[in-house]
Parts: sequence; structure tokens; C-alpha cells
Amino acid sequence: MSAKGRLLRFLGNFSSNRPVVLSVYGASIGYFVLLILFPATLGILTGLGSLGQVIADSSLMLTALSAVFASVALALSVSVLDVLAGLPLAWLIVRRKGRLLSVLDALVDLPLIIPTVTLGYSVLLFWTSGGPLGFLGLPPLSPGWGLVMLLHFSFSYPVVVRVLVGKMQELGAVYETAARTLGATPFTAARTITVPLLSSGIVASFLLAFARSMSETGATIMVAGTFENGPVFIRHSLDQGVEGPLVFTSIVLMSVSIAIFYAIKAMKVNIRTPFEKADVRLEKKLSRGPVVTLGTILTVGTLLVLVILPALSLSLNFAPVALSGGTLGDIISGAGVWGSFWSGVTLSYSIALIVTLLNVVFSLPMAVLISRRKMGGLTSTVLDSLSSIPIVIPSVALGVSMKLFWSSFAIPEFLLIALSHLSITYPYLVTTLVSALDDIPGYLEETARTLGADSFTSFSTITLPLARYSLLSGAILTFTRSVDETGATLAVSSTLKTVPVLLVDWVKNPFPGSEVAVGIGTTALLLTSIIILLLLKSLSREKRHA
Repeated sequence: MSAKGRLLRFLGNFSSNRPVVLSVYGASIGYFVLLILFPATLGILTGLGSLGQVIADSSLMLTALSAVFASVALALSVSVLDVLAGLPLAWLIVRRKGRLLSVLDALVDLPLIIPTVTLGYSVLLFWTSGGPLGFLGLPPLSPGWGLVMLLHFSFSYPVVVRVLVGKMQELGAVYETAARTLGATPFTAARTITVPLLSSGIVASFLLAFARSMSETGATIMVAGTFENGPVFIRHSLDQGVEGPLVFTSIVLMSVSIAIFYAIKAMKVNIRTPFEKADVRLEKKLSRGPVVTLGTILTVGTLLVLVILPALSLSLNFAPVALSGGTLGDIISGAGVWGSFWSGVTLSYSIALIVTLLNVVFSLPMAVLISRRKMGGLTSTVLDSLSSIPIVIPSVALGVSMKLFWSSFAIPEFLLIALSHLSITYPYLVTTLVSALDDIPGYLEETARTLGADSFTSFSTITLPLARYSLLSGAILTFTRSVDETGATLAVSSTLKTVPVLLVDWVKNPFPGSEVAVGIGTTALLLTSIIILLLLKSLSREKRHA
């Protein structure tokens, strides 16, 4: 027997040992509670005594509640638009073939890689300098609610597409093909088969986009103008040295978000298109070539104009300087400021890799606990709700909470940054994996066990391969979210500088050529991240037979 076979047998024997299985689940829960949940929330809850600052000031409380309402309204609006626009693109990437679609699949991840503050600056540059609006003869946008909407769409849209792509790859095209052979048009097959089968993925992607919008701070401040949502209100309060608004707003945001998460998941409605019975002739027209081509153009155009071009605006403006001004040699050799830049890149990727590996290992048992209800329905519901908390806390508030929680332990700064990234990224993997496992029938594993397979073998050979695309999507979201995290890192770091923190430092403390350096640095980060993501995707690429 090979070494791999002996290892699988060894793990299979352990999986039949109930104390060992309970220890694995216990370790997963302990990891979540002790390293994710408590540090993200207890630091905030220790400041409950400062709530009197808000309660005693009716004007301040009204402003805080108004900011919370603005956050919820913005997040819900953006998330709906994300799903409506992201579903057609996910379908194109998975169901169509061609090199162009492979390029689109790679491009959609770009806004996830760019540090959030830099992304905000890039979006601001794109829309306030004219961009497509100038081409149409319209005046440029001014900072405010509309620009915040465009910004949040640009960084939450890729989250939706990435989750839905993974989900559609798991489903395959078997059912759609069967419907087509029975006479259904492509539009009818998508409406009656694809969308209902994707219901759990649509809910998961919606919730992740909602949470991403609720928590973003740094980039929002760049484009907000007079608009003030929860994270912006918290940042302004911290700048004024007032702690009460941070605690009050964070608690209200968490409470409202958990209620929304629970309500959406508890409904368990099978998502369908608005009309159960549609006009067959209309659906045939919608499935014809010209209409499909127009839909493809609109889908790709949305990605390019509202997501990719705004995200790349900074790079497109300043990257050519690296080629014409002799800066390329300094970048490659690490001369001047570029030495610290590459040190920041190495630090960011090291932390992101560690965070991704740890979260993959510990989130998988948690997802099984939640989806398969191993400890009962109530426990699963509680764990499911609690696992979403870190992702809805504004990143700057989470960073402050982490620093307060870990300050008495005197841990190294590298570990403190990694712990803050663990909390921020953990929900991405759990939510994505729960969505995947919910759609994989448990009886498949039970059948394998009745045929003699142990629990580990049935899970690793049946369930895990079926969920591999969602696992990859969750890993990509975790890795990219860690690389671009800014707000929490700024709150916990003092000497070590990840690449997003370094770029923020260049913006706040300009030096000769710093604006160009930020643009070039963002481009270099994009290129290196694209290479890593392509390698990551190639690891789980399904082998195709000719």
C-alpha cells in the first residue's frame, strides 16, 4: 500500500473514533470562539460604560442611528444590484468557453486585491475626472452618496461573482442540458432550473456582499464627502477622541446585521424568477442570438465600466511613468522606497497565506457542524449567526477591539496582525462552505458508509470533491481580503507595515513622487497577486478530456 493509502486508512480509523471526532469539532469551535469571536467583540463590549456619552446626547444618538440606517440601506441596495449584475457574468464564465472568458474570470478578482483605501482613491480619480461620464458629455460626479454606491459596488460585486462561479461549477450543466434536449429555450432553462438550484449560493453571495458593504471604512471615507454611514461616523468619532459612538454604533450595526442575516436564512425560500408561467414566445425571443449578444455586451460592459476601469484608474494613470521614467529598474532592484514596498508585499502575502490555511483547516469542520446539524438545530443556528459577526463590524472598530483584547497578552505584532485578519476573513470561508454543503445531500455519505466506507473516506471522496469549487472560491476571497485589509491593520500595527498600510502611509505622508509611487505600487501588487491567484486556481482546475 502506498504512503497516501496508509495515511488515508490511518485518518479513516480515527474518524470512526467518536472522542477523536468530538475533539475535532471542539477544536473548531474553540478556534472560532477564542480567536475569532471573543477578540472581535469583547474589546467593544468592554466599552459599554461609555454608552452614556451617546444616550445622554439626543442629537448624537440621532446622528448615530441615521448613520446606521444609511449603512443598512446602502448595503441592501448594493447587494441587490450585485446579485442582479453578477449572476449573468457568473453564468457566462462557467457556461461559455473561450480565452476572453478566462480573462474575465481573472479580471473580476482585481478589486479584491487592491488595498481598500487605494481602491477608494482610484474610484474617486476615475469618476471625478470624468471617466465615462465625460465621454457621454455629462459632468463628473462629486463625492457623496452616489460615489459611495459605485465604490461599494466595485468591491462587493466580485465577491458575488466569485461565490456564484464556484456554485455553478459544482452544479454542472447536466440539468440545463436535459431541459434543452426536451425543448426548453436557454432562457427558460436558466429561469426554471439554474436559478432555483443556485438559491443557496445567491443567498450566501448576497449576505457576503451585504456584510462587506457594512464593514468597509477606509475606502468609503475617501469618496463620502458629506455622506455619513456607520463606519464613517465611527472614524470621525475616533478622530475626535470619543469612544461612546464607536461602541454604540458597532453594537447596533452588529444587532441589525445579525437580525437581517437570520431573517434571510430562516425564510429558506426557494428563489425563483418573478413569473412561474412565462410567455413561451417571449422567452424564445429572449433566447435568440441578437438578444443574447446584447445581454453579453451589457454584462461585460458593467464589469469593465463599473468595476475594472475604476479599480485600475490609478494604475493606468501612473504605471506608464515606471516605463518612461526609469523607475522600473528601481522597482525591480528594491532601490529607495521600493525596498520597504517589497518588504510590505512579503509581509502581506505571508500573513494572507497563513490566515487562509488556518481558516481552511478550522472552518471546514465548523461548516459541517452548521450544515449537517451535528450538535442539533438550535446549536447550528446559533453558530451560523455568530460566525457572521466579525464580517459586519466596521474594520476600524474590529481593529480597535482586537488591540484592546490582546493588549494584555503582549503578543508579537506579526501575530496580532494575523489574528485580526483571521477574524475578518473567517466568515468568507464558513458562509461559502455552508452554502455548498447545504446543496450536497447527506444520504450520499450515508450510502457510502453502508457499503463499508468510514466517515473520513466518505466525506473526502464524495462530499469534499463536490464542494471543491466553493472551497476554492472561499480560499480566494480569504486570501485577497487579507492582502487588501487596511482599517483593522492600521489599528493594530505600529512598526510592521503590510503593503496596504505602506500605501496609506505614502498617501498621508507624501514625498516627492509619492502619488506616482502609489499608482505604480498598486500595479505591482496587482501583477504579483494575479500570478498567485492563477496558480491557486490551477491547483483545482478540473481536467478536461478531449
